[in-house]
Amino acid sequence: MDDIWDIKAWEMINRFLPDNNNGSRILVTTRLLRLAMDIGSCSPYQLNLLDEEQSWDLLSQKIYAEKRCPIELEEIGRSIAKKCRGLPLALVVIGGVLAKSKTENWKYVEEDVTSAVRNQGDEFCMKILSLSYNHLPIYLKPCFLYFAVFPEDFDIQVSRLIRLWVAEGFIRKCGHKSLEEIGEEYLKNLIERNLILVDKLELTGEVKTCHIHDLLSDLCRIEAQIDNFIIIGELYNLLNILSDTEIKPTRLSINGGKWKGMKPTTYRPHVPTRSFLSFSSQDSTNYTARRFPLLRVLDVVEKYPKNEILQLVNSRYVSCTGSISMSSSILSRLWSLQTLVVDRELILPSEIWQMPQLRHVEGNSIILPDPPPPDDVHKIILLENLQTLSTVEGFKCTEAVIKKIPNLKKLGIVCGIIGSNCLRNLGLLHKLEVLTMLCAPCGGEIVFPNSLKELRLHGCKIPWEEMSVIGSLPNLEVLVFFRNAAIGQKWIPNEGEFARLKYLWINQCELEIWESDNTHFPCLEILRLGHLNLKEIPSEFAEILPLQKILVDYNRNNDLILASANKLSEQRENLGYDGIQVLNRTFGVLKILVKRGINLAVGGDGRIGDPFVVITIGNQRVETHVVANDVNPEWDDDLTIWNPNQTHPLSLCLTGTS
Repeated sequence: MDDIWDIKAWEMINRFLPDNNNGSRILVTTRLLRLAMDIGSCSPYQLNLLDEEQSWDLLSQKIYAEKRCPIELEEIGRSIAKKCRGLPLALVVIGGVLAKSKTENWKYVEEDVTSAVRNQGDEFCMKILSLSYNHLPIYLKPCFLYFAVFPEDFDIQVSRLIRLWVAEGFIRKCGHKSLEEIGEEYLKNLIERNLILVDKLELTGEVKTCHIHDLLSDLCRIEAQIDNFIIIGELYNLLNILSDTEIKPTRLSINGGKWKGMKPTTYRPHVPTRSFLSFSSQDSTNYTARRFPLLRVLDVVEKYPKNEILQLVNSRYVSCTGSISMSSSILSRLWSLQTLVVDRELILPSEIWQMPQLRHVEGNSIILPDPPPPDDVHKIILLENLQTLSTVEGFKCTEAVIKKIPNLKKLGIVCGIIGSNCLRNLGLLHKLEVLTMLCAPCGGEIVFPNSLKELRLHGCKIPWEEMSVIGSLPNLEVLVFFRNAAIGQKWIPNEGEFARLKYLWINQCELEIWESDNTHFPCLEILRLGHLNLKEIPSEFAEILPLQKILVDYNRNNDLILASANKLSEQRENLGYDGIQVLNRTFGVLKILVKRGINLAVGGDGRIGDPFVVITIGNQRVETHVVANDVNPEWDDDLTIWNPNQTHPLSLCLTGTS
């Protein structure tokens, strides 16, 4: 039974197919995973897309049947097969096209395989694919059509996609689940219907990025432009379209072109466009708001002037590059704002605490003011919808701040020396799942919420013997120690700790001796080690059966750690299980001798200072010792830094303390 869409069809047939225990089998195909699970007596077999070799085999068989493809056509034929991206339907259709074409026309097919498939005959391929769209529930159709805004072959961040769905109003509240949780269910449904492909998974197992096959992307664009749901194209063409008074596009997606140097075109002053998305870094959107004053969604990859944002009084989603300093007058106009994302500094006024509709605030460096004290003017408002706040400079972990953000799920903070009681307040964030914290040595007791799934620490200097504060977290799956996040030479975990940890990365920390067994990290899947004095990975790790991969960055005893990791893999194989994949991630090691400085400049205040040299490459940093009060310092320091990528530039900087 081929291509079943409804369980009722199976139930009608099934009554005439009694089980007589004679070994008969019924083969059913469907595009819906959930339906396959409801029908089958065993787990459904899921077909993957074909790889390049399988694609070429199918294409050549369709063109030449039992004959062999001529050698002079094999290279271009394989290129065409690759561009079908593993979809058997596309390969069969294009094979039919090539079988009827002259060989000199193959190059035209290669230039635009998708169009050749789409335009074949009576559009057989698109009609088959349209069935998947037509059978979608009504609430999923706009979510699927929204994939048309993204350029072809674009890796789509799931978090970004779902935030856009929420801002567009595609997701409706249901029960106690958040809109984002419902959006994840919508996406899962589209994936199970084989309409959307998974690219990358988070370390915790959730989908991180996804994409859509070229043919399905074409289907999206065709359906989306009906009723002007979305108009997609290059800037010049879109501006010509907008000059047509009959066209009222709801959403615009620009995949290329520049505003700069373009002659002004006649346009209507109040275009009813609600969403503007641009994916070309060459676009300049410096007067978009004047064209589209009713925007709800602005997602661009260019700097966006502050006075333009001021005009977007209906905006729910704003994402742009550059730094933004928001005054009270600006923010007071953006009461509908749900998501604000910038890639540099974001300075916020105190009015941010009076915006309960906010859901996500992200910036490379967020300056967050203290919440105003409650009075008749500033009533107590909880930001109950706020789920993401990252990365906040100088974060004040006071009880007043924490209580204002009770439902936060993702938090990134940078803080200086913290008082003994402040870090206890983190434990009040009972729904926090992801925490990234860069801070000075943590003084006093620190409390993490039990809800944490991912924890990344930088510079906190937590002693290894006090690691139970982390190891006891019942839901922790990802743990990263970076640049002195933990200190001490010896780590002996306590029994029963890190019960659900899947990923552990230790980098640039004091660790020479690690005593552990398979009961300490029973679920560990990936271990990554870098810049340690460690000589050996605990031998008992061979018995941690989920352990699949060990990544070794540069370490002082790199050869010993690699030998230890390979020995673990051999021990695993001797136990009758699959070995462990061991990856050496060191491209090269740079050893630099810093000798001396001559006639260094004196500061503007006349002070000489205490000079030292800092060398960086990628996210690594090494430095010489400080020479006090000397314009001709002699260091004679040997510095070692590893290079994971030959394209990373090396930076040397002379600085000084005062």
